[in-house]
Amino acid sequence: MAQDGHPAEDYLSPKLESLIADGVKAGFARDVVIAVLIDLLDNGPADDAEVR
Repeated sequence: MAQDGHPAEDYLSPKLESLIADGVKAGFARDVVIAVLIDLLDNGPADDAEVR
């Protein structure tokens, strides 16, 4: 299922959709799950790199 020719996107997209679906099944609103994922990415390894 090629999205736009980016292999990483093709690999990650179904995994992210599955993770979002699992969050919704757990009772969280889809937009909340997505917001938390974005927050985790914003506060993830990039911040660690700034400390080094």
